[in-house]
Order: sequence, then structure tokens, then C-alpha cells
Amino acid sequence: MVAGLWICYWFPRLSIVYEIPDLYAIVLKSLKSIPQGKVTTYGEIGKALGDKISARAVGYIMATNRWPDIYPCYKVVGSDGNIGGYSLGTDLKKRKLRKEGIRIVSGHIENLEEIVVMSKDLKIPPVLESLQRLQQYLGEKVDLSNFYGEPRYVVSLDLGYINGPPDINIATACLFDLEENKVLSLAISVVPIFMPYIPTYLAFRELPAALLALEKILDVRYPDIIAVDGQGILHPRKFGIASHIGVITNIPSIGIAKSILVGKVIGDWKKYGELKYAPIDLRGEICGYVVSKGKHKIIVSPGHRTSVDGALKIALSLEWRNNENEPYVMRIPHIVSTHFRKYLRNLWRLIRDKQTDLTSFIS
Repeated sequence: MVAGLWICYWFPRLSIVYEIPDLYAIVLKSLKSIPQGKVTTYGEIGKALGDKISARAVGYIMATNRWPDIYPCYKVVGSDGNIGGYSLGTDLKKRKLRKEGIRIVSGHIENLEEIVVMSKDLKIPPVLESLQRLQQYLGEKVDLSNFYGEPRYVVSLDLGYINGPPDINIATACLFDLEENKVLSLAISVVPIFMPYIPTYLAFRELPAALLALEKILDVRYPDIIAVDGQGILHPRKFGIASHIGVITNIPSIGIAKSILVGKVIGDWKKYGELKYAPIDLRGEICGYVVSKGKHKIIVSPGHRTSVDGALKIALSLEWRNNENEPYVMRIPHIVSTHFRKYLRNLWRLIRDKQTDLTSFIS
């Protein structure tokens, strides 16, 4: 359901209603308010959204605009005056800008300071500030008390993409019985994404697909813990996607990422069988660990309802098979997600080339 410029998702099994801003619609609609003879910049739009870190995402929205005749993305340029790219070609962008009386020399706007529309004058709500406040509010609910006992039932979540527009998120959830060493259930969800990638806001891009896949798994049984391909508290606001999922579902969670987002490895490495590990410091506090096997490594941090050392203990207990670059429970959903993504790409290529339609392909 669309409410204004926000997308509302309902997950009845989890008793969750979740709203996410349609950043594409918010940004594109704002372009129509830029006056004749004026331009704005990617950075100014990012500031208006509430976080200048989103400037690169604004560029992506412009590049994937499928309706340039309706939403004038040619009026968005670089902060240094560089006219930047345009989906219909830079020559046409120059002609459109010059038609409005804008002076361009060597691919740069000559009088940018005189004609730029600043962030305060753009008709854009600061939605990223709202998302930051939500992260801070939910972050205060993170429980880092120790996880007691040995988890038997683990759900691992992997998330992949197909570039759009719109981008498509593919979430794969696997329910493992670690005691019996087998997969009990697997669920895949495919959801269009209404937010481009913005560092530190990944959860708002990936949560709808992740929660949809998780709901199907819960029809089989509730897990003891969720292992998410992403960060837990090793996050600038100490609230990565693993924490986000854990808090809103109230299921213990840990983050198992492939690279460090924030923090630095400190201290000596310790051995645990074929594995070794070292702590990661974030602003004077140990918030996670790097765990390696040979040349491969994972970044482990608690998400919710487990401690930093508890997350490490769980990660060290997971089986690594052969020369794989991550534990087996994380590898399976990754493989499934990768193959399914290839399947969808082939399907869409056939449809685009008019070699088939959905009905004939599926049947």
C-alpha cells in the first residue's frame, strides 16, 4: 500500500507494520519545482534529504530516471559545476540547460553560485533525518545480554540485487537444524526497492524482502537465532541490519559480514582450532570480532539479545566446509540467492527481447 510518498508493508505473522520512504518519487517529484534558469546539485538534494552522504544515491536516481521528459533531471549538476551525466546524453543536457539561458564552458556551468537552488529551498522532506531518529530510537532497545545455551535452530539470511530501475531485492532465508546438520526450510522473496543504496541506511533498503522471507520460515518454526549477512552493532549508529531485524522481531540475532564498515582490528590474534580471531574496536569499545580461516574472513557482531562475546562464540561454533569463504550456514543462502538472481536476469532478458512472456516462461 502506498501512503503519500511512503511505502507501507504489513507482515502479519510477525505483527509488524513497516513504512519506508519512496526516495525515487520524493527526489524526482522535487525536480519539477526547480525554476526556469536554475539548477541544483546532487549534494544539495542530499542535504535536503537529511544527510549529504546520500549525494551519490541522488546521482543513481538521476541516472536511472525513466521519465526524463516528465522529471527534469538535466537540472541536477555536480557541486563543482560539472554538468554530469544524463540518461539521454550529455549533448542534449547541454542544449536543454543553454535553452534556459545557463552558461556552460568546457562542460561546467560558469555562474553556478548565482543560479543554484540550495537545499533549504528544495521541496524535499528530510526523510533521512527521520530514519536516523528511528535507528537511534530502536538502537536504544538493543539488548546485549548474553545468549545462553547452544543454538540449535538457526535462520541465515542472504540478500542480493538486480539493478533496475527499479532495483530488485532478493532475500533468501534458510532454517538450519545444527544438531541434525540439515536444512529444514528455505524461503525466497523478491521485492522491488524504493530506496537506492546509501551507506548506513542499508536496513531500509533490505528489510522488506528479508522480513517477507523470514515470515515464511516462521511457518515451520521459530529459530533460536538469526544470522544476517550484514552488520550488527559494528555500525556508525551501532544499529546495523542484524540489530534492526533482531529488535523489531525480538529474535536473537548476530551480524556476519564480509568486510568492516567501521572500527579497527586491535590486539593479538587468538586461535580456535582452524580458526583465529581478533577484536574490533569502535570508539574505545569492543563491538565485534574478525574471524578468519586461511585467507577468508568474516566480521561478527551482536545484533540483539546476545553479547559481543556470545556472538563470537556462536560464530566460532559454525562449520566451515572445504575452502569456502564463509560458514556453511551462510554459504547455502548465498548460493541459492546467486542462482535465483541469474534465473531472473535470464527471464527478464527474454521478456525484454520479446522471445517469451511471463506466462509461457513459467509454464
